[in-house]
Amino acid sequence: MGIMDYFKEPPGLKNLNPDDVERIVKENKARVIDVRTDVEFKNGHIPSVEHIPLSKLKKRLNEMKPDENYLFVCATGHRSRKAAWILKRNGYDNIAHLSGGMGAWKDAKKDIETPEK
Repeated sequence: MGIMDYFKEPPGLKNLNPDDVERIVKENKARVIDVRTDVEFKNGHIPSVEHIPLSKLKKRLNEMKPDENYLFVCATGHRSRKAAWILKRNGYDNIAHLSGGMGAWKDAKKDIETPEK
């Protein structure tokens, strides 16, 4: 996987907006995974999402089922596309991402969860 995978879109990837993602999270219609770093995640994330940093995703594929729906989130949409490529190349088809990432989520004034201090 090369640097260009950050910019290319995997075939069949669904680009979702913050309203779509919010609905999917509330209805529990996909496994929503934030692929940002630990620090980024701790600084604020979409409530109720899983956290698997992109750097650990390949090692954790054994925790995923090809027939499940997956929705990836990152800061801008680049790493979530890379995460989609990883799953796509391993036989997964039901993949979406938050277009524009957490930047779009924040711009839409959606809820953000942060750890208790």
